Amino acid sequence: MRALIIDIDSLRPDHLQCYGYSRDTAPTISRIAEEGVRFNRCFASDTPCLPSRTALSTCRHGIKTGVVTHYGEGQWYNNPGSGHDLDDDRLQSFQHFAHEGIRTASISSFAERHMAYHFSGAFQDSIQPTAETGLLAVESGEDVTESARSWLDSHATDDDWLLHVNYWDVHHPYHGINEYFEEVCESGPPASFPDQNAIDDQQGMTGPRTADLWPNPTEYGAECYDEKYSEHSMPERIRSRHHAEHIIDGYDAAIRKVDNEISRLLETLEEADIRDETAIIITSDHGEALGEHGIYADHAFPHPPVQRVPMIVSWPGKTDDRRGAAVDEYIYQFDLMATLCELFDVELPSGWDAEPFTSALTCNDFEGRNTLVCGHGIYTYGRAVYEDGWAYIRLYHPGVFSYPGMYNDPELPNGGLELLHDLENDPNMRDNKITEESEVADKLRKRLDTWLSSHISNDWKEQRPTDARGMDTLVRMSSYGPFLYVDPDDLINLYHTLDRSDEQIAAVERMLQTFPNNDWTN
Repeated sequence: MRALIIDIDSLRPDHLQCYGYSRDTAPTISRIAEEGVRFNRCFASDTPCLPSRTALSTCRHGIKTGVVTHYGEGQWYNNPGSGHDLDDDRLQSFQHFAHEGIRTASISSFAERHMAYHFSGAFQDSIQPTAETGLLAVESGEDVTESARSWLDSHATDDDWLLHVNYWDVHHPYHGINEYFEEVCESGPPASFPDQNAIDDQQGMTGPRTADLWPNPTEYGAECYDEKYSEHSMPERIRSRHHAEHIIDGYDAAIRKVDNEISRLLETLEEADIRDETAIIITSDHGEALGEHGIYADHAFPHPPVQRVPMIVSWPGKTDDRRGAAVDEYIYQFDLMATLCELFDVELPSGWDAEPFTSALTCNDFEGRNTLVCGHGIYTYGRAVYEDGWAYIRLYHPGVFSYPGMYNDPELPNGGLELLHDLENDPNMRDNKITEESEVADKLRKRLDTWLSSHISNDWKEQRPTDARGMDTLVRMSSYGPFLYVDPDDLINLYHTLDRSDEQIAAVERMLQTFPNNDWTN
């Protein structure tokens, strides 16, 4: 069998027409969905980029691998094994396929951008599509496609291969979208949220990437900022529906750009006469907030806009009755790799957290997971629990952000750093039900606490028996604060320079006083 995993950075499913969006942002992806199965409740176990792709490649939660954020202790992967001996029960997924005789390759700059060499090392062929390096390097989808086509020219007709292709264009700054902009905008109206009432409610929030201040302090007024966003500018503040639509338009046009590259990639399979013999998977490492909780065009919070991702699988063995099927049961994104084990007919390692969803591809008899627990580790630290249409969010550290509906009251359980949302009736999460729905909140709190207890791995306990600060890397990282991209002192100084309200300055200072042991300079 052959499998092509198309991994689109920052892609949220509800901006795809096959998931019900009003615009035709991705006609190629829609055709793939019509041929295969679409999963409506697929969530990344750990977000954003580095934790998510580490989870995909290890099929294990970040609490076990140690990779829960983008820097410091939470950046480094705890490779299971000693010396030259790998732990076969917990091999990285792509390594596992290679050991089983399946050619593995990745076309991506991700490993270099995030110093995630454990990811690139898991592939037989790890190809960086351009010579650009570092966080600010932005490779274009055209370069990614050309690298993938070059690899396929040599391997397309081989019997067994797995190719991972990573597009970054949907992540801001939305470069190269001009030729797609008008067509997308004319195909339908943009997302209706946020409306003007929501935008008005978000004024006075603290933190960057929000309605009240979009640039990070180091970006504000900098020449590099204007250059980076020269093609599709980002407003300094989102004050009107027009500002919000401008951001949404750029995001949607970027999706259309990537969709065009996917079309070119599939043409290569057709030219090699293997299109119908190849499994095609569309997914993402994380999504992007577009107004939810007051955040715009970034992945700063443990909530569905960031943690829910597309999962579309079209595979050679599909039957007519499963073409275009939709699955509502919960799955983790890394469950894909366990599923591919079954499709490739290779043994599933016992040390993975991933569970196959193969039966959902072949019939309606699929139970899925009852509950998902998903961690998040940039701008804020926290975890979300998803169950029965509810989202319970516990923040370990709110960063420099104040959110609509977040109480942050030391008299409340967990200091008030909790939110509870009824996603069925309030999909944009404007109403925090944490006190109103106390029984649901108590149930989901217990779900999280039980999950934490069961997922602190025994091998970690054996390796660090004297670790007095606990064994949850995400909680330990809270002592440093989630300040990789924003220094609180810089933000406070910028607020003074901009003559922002005393309430905003006091709110940031109060956040820092609540976490007195933070040292974001480490």
